[in-house]
Amino acid sequence: MSARFKTARMLLAATVGAVVLAGSVPAATASPARNPLPPAPAAARTVLPTVREAADGLPGHTVYRPADLKKLRKGSLPVIVHGNGACAKSNLEGIAFLTGLASQGYIVIANGGVSDFPVPSTPEETIAHPEALLAAARWATESKQARKQFEGRADTTRVGVLGHSCGGVEALAAGTDPIVDAVAGFNTGYLPEPAFGGYGRDRLADLHTPTLLVNGGPDDVAYQNSIDNYALLDVPAVLASNASAGHVGFIAGLQATTGWQVAADWFDYTLRGDRKAGARFVGPDCGLCGEDGWTVESKGLSL
Repeated sequence: MSARFKTARMLLAATVGAVVLAGSVPAATASPARNPLPPAPAAARTVLPTVREAADGLPGHTVYRPADLKKLRKGSLPVIVHGNGACAKSNLEGIAFLTGLASQGYIVIANGGVSDFPVPSTPEETIAHPEALLAAARWATESKQARKQFEGRADTTRVGVLGHSCGGVEALAAGTDPIVDAVAGFNTGYLPEPAFGGYGRDRLADLHTPTLLVNGGPDDVAYQNSIDNYALLDVPAVLASNASAGHVGFIAGLQATTGWQVAADWFDYTLRGDRKAGARFVGPDCGLCGEDGWTVESKGLSL
């Protein structure tokens, strides 16, 4: 067993412990957004036990979801699709992050099969595949297999895309598709020159939904990239920086719990219309703004 996989298993154990011990999350407030949301299910505001499983009929993907679907209202779980760091075909590095996000009442579908292990790649082999994220989104929202697997609990009208590093490039690229309702990228951004298969900053102009960019401070190799990408965004957006997280801390390090909580707050705000979650990001007195190590700026957003 590799050291990386051992670390992932330790992080998963820590996350599962949090699932058992954590309390409730505040109830959602109705949003004045263009498509008013129904009240979020009470169970979606608590930390739920989760399962990790194959996606029936969608090879090369893994599902993270609440374990007991019968206790949840039909059509109540938004869908999040996730691109892995290095655009890898394994999601094991982010297992704690993805488990935590699913525990907030989301169906999370990550690139990579359940049994796929991390395989080192060279920069030349690191190619973004946003089509894999969009295939997962369409499978979850349109296929009979997904409807059966999720027992009708997926909210097929609310889809978020999410990714880390090169997987964040995948998320940004997939985020231009009309099926997507919100975008989040951790430790990522398009490079000054097209990369990872020809994906460049000109694509930022095609985004149409709220976008969150999170970096891990000056030690994050994507730090300046995220700043430059944020400056180019014409959609409502947030740039959040934590000085101590580095490039992988939020996904596979000691800050993984913080990472999935930030992701959950973002999607609670943008997909569920939860103003309390939005207050973590918006305004000079935003919740993250007052936490040690964080700097946050936003544009085009209000509560």
